[in-house]
Amino acid sequence: MRSMWWAFADGARHARGRVDDWLVGEKHAVRAAAVCRIGTGLAVLGLLLSNVSTRGMWVGQASVWAEPARAVSRFPELALLDGVSSDILALVYLVTMLATLAFIAGWHAKAANVVTFLGFIAIVAQNPVVSAPGDDLIRLTLLWMLLMRSSDHWSLDARRRGRRLAAGEGAAREEEALPPWLSTGLHNVGLVALCAQTVLASMAAGLDRVAERPWQQGTALYSTMQLPEFRPFPGLSDLLSQSTILLAIVTYGVLLAQLFFGPLLLNTHSRRFVVVLAVVVNAMLAVVFGLPWSTLSTIAVTLLFVSDATWERLEDAVLLATQPVTDWLGDRWYDVLDAVDGLRYRLVLPAVDWVRFTVLRR
Repeated sequence: MRSMWWAFADGARHARGRVDDWLVGEKHAVRAAAVCRIGTGLAVLGLLLSNVSTRGMWVGQASVWAEPARAVSRFPELALLDGVSSDILALVYLVTMLATLAFIAGWHAKAANVVTFLGFIAIVAQNPVVSAPGDDLIRLTLLWMLLMRSSDHWSLDARRRGRRLAAGEGAAREEEALPPWLSTGLHNVGLVALCAQTVLASMAAGLDRVAERPWQQGTALYSTMQLPEFRPFPGLSDLLSQSTILLAIVTYGVLLAQLFFGPLLLNTHSRRFVVVLAVVVNAMLAVVFGLPWSTLSTIAVTLLFVSDATWERLEDAVLLATQPVTDWLGDRWYDVLDAVDGLRYRLVLPAVDWVRFTVLRR
């Protein structure tokens, strides 16, 4: 009995050591976090820009039609812009968009994340009538990204840190503020929390859909495509709604991507399949139903499950494609030139001589 207890204790200590090493050893998915930062920022900026001309009716003084919904809501953020003038609203709107631009570019990303988070809540929460699940997803994503190091790659902050290190000035100020183990731990905790939130939200949405009769009967997408507000491209909507095979494929694709998103992440091959399926399904729904910003936020958090090795290979491929041909061919460039010259002397020049002396008789 005592030997079994000691074996269990040793196994628990070993598991705890592995968890500790994973949690504070190194930052995980830093490139995926950068992709999520850019995608989420673009979703926020797109939502604000597309409604900038109607912001008064959406969240300003002309949105009195949504007052009954505000009265029954218990969310405290409704009071952030309650009753402010149109000038104050325009100022908050502008500051939020500028902060979102800085967040996308990764310029002082932490501060930009805070301002974007507060501004997004203050603006979007003013009208519960037109709020969507994608807005809640963006809000939670911005919250968890406050813990994450989303600007370690593909950002102006990363470029600035690189210049500081090259100049021998040491680490950046934000890295000096926290011990490395704490900064790493906070990033990994935020990453795990955001991934868990994504899995739970996807599976909850799938369970909610499969419990509804229109989804069980396969008519949910058809009925939605008949609504005028969800027909940005009538021809495409009619093409899909008139084809029972396409409707069935899309319906089962949506349910598969949501219901089995979590379980299919457990295997490498199935993870690739479900991530690609989720991205394709969300991109198609964005076009068909005219919901680009909410689906973009969903795609951004879905791409967190793409490994950093894949993002690194993609980055190398992009850098290689943008280099001059002589750089990525290397020594093979001379072999290519020799082959071209050989073709020229063996094929092109004899053909030219034959035309000159036979056809033209010169």
